[in-house]
Amino acid sequence: MDRICGAVLGRIHSLSPAGRYVIIAEDEFFEAFPDGCEATYEELDRALNVLKKNGYIDVRYSRGSLYCVAPLKEYVEEQPLPPQNIPAPAEQKRIRKIDFVFFSAFAGGALGSIVTSVIAALLT
Repeated sequence: MDRICGAVLGRIHSLSPAGRYVIIAEDEFFEAFPDGCEATYEELDRALNVLKKNGYIDVRYSRGSLYCVAPLKEYVEEQPLPPQNIPAPAEQKRIRKIDFVFFSAFAGGALGSIVTSVIAALLT
């Protein structure tokens, strides 16, 4: 959220509790604009549309220079997640899985060898 949107949302929250509509004049919004920002109708309209689209405010109507708005939720900056201690690949435990194809081939070879030995023993 940029500085203008934050200032407009702060002004709305200062004039009305969450969920309650309040009528605010365009000049009151312009007073809340940060220093160095251009106070134009286009910037105010953009800020109100961004706040409405993101669910921070509800605009019931806007006629002339009056706006009927209600704050819905407060803006809370997202805290970055602390870095997690991820072990290096060499330090990770190796999970050994049984290779069933290799085991089946080995068992088949052993069984074939036993059968062949038994047949050879019976014939001699």
